[in-house]
Amino acid sequence: MIGFPTLAVVRILLAAPGKLRTLPMSACSRRALQSLGHEVTVFDTSLRWHDKALAPLDAGGTIWPRWLNRRFRRDVERFQPDLVLSFYGWRIAGDELERLRERRIVSACWWLNDPFEPASSLPTLARHDLVFSNDPGSVRVYRDGGFREAHWLPTACDPTVHRPVAPTLDRRAGICFAGDWHPLREACCERLARRFDVRIHGPWSKKLAPDSPLRNRVQSGFFTPEAMVGIFASSDIVLNLHTWRDRWPHGTNPRLFEAAGCGACQLVDRRTELPELFDTEREIATWETLEELEAQAERLLASPELRRSLGNAARRRALSEHTYEHRMRSLLAHVDRLR
Repeated sequence: MIGFPTLAVVRILLAAPGKLRTLPMSACSRRALQSLGHEVTVFDTSLRWHDKALAPLDAGGTIWPRWLNRRFRRDVERFQPDLVLSFYGWRIAGDELERLRERRIVSACWWLNDPFEPASSLPTLARHDLVFSNDPGSVRVYRDGGFREAHWLPTACDPTVHRPVAPTLDRRAGICFAGDWHPLREACCERLARRFDVRIHGPWSKKLAPDSPLRNRVQSGFFTPEAMVGIFASSDIVLNLHTWRDRWPHGTNPRLFEAAGCGACQLVDRRTELPELFDTEREIATWETLEELEAQAERLLASPELRRSLGNAARRRALSEHTYEHRMRSLLAHVDRLR
């Protein structure tokens, strides 16, 4: 297995879906790798119509689109990468990964769907030389399953995108939530909306009941990363609620780091690894029960000074430890170790 000197320029092929909407992790990672001096090209793993029409099924029932993998092989031949880094990675066939190994090209996968059923993901992920997960709990499952090269790599913020901007009156809110609908999120927002000024941004309208009290509080539809930054800047509190909080106490989403990068005052449900990432007294506010959520919201809304202090401290931490450049440096250090 090849490795890379610390200052060497590495040729990296990023394999990622091109339609990540409000979560453009691959674009942020590409910018970070390029700013670190590496040469990067992107392979779009989004399915085209003929991929869907001609995709065979392997024995495990996983779709390996024939034409997509032909395009992947062609791009590998043209670009001659040192490293193939795939986001999610389920659409690159096992025989293509074997070809990479034969050519001494490192394959790494940043799996961003955890902690949902990591054991079922193991056969796919184990085809890679390295696997990185957004959830430390899932890393333990992968290692217990026999794959030793599994490592925790949370998502991050991109300072060129996630930064403080001027607020706007049309997005003004006491508490904002920006993201997809989920029953847990609806219940929390409905409870908060009884007492506080709550605004919701995301594709919620089709999920809400016709008589839902949240209907007049929703700006429905997808939003760009730039719009999200404006939403955060115009809100006193950013509510962050992981959809899996009732099933697993670990695993963090990108919003944790994006809101911090924006200097927002963030109120997030507790995760076991949060103290390793942020100071939960001085940088972000946390909650466990709905009663505690309400109490924390009331405390924060009553103190602009406290909100500014938390937001500024969270931004300092995000810029010093949680940017995509930090994550890519960490990832490449693991690649280098394999030489």
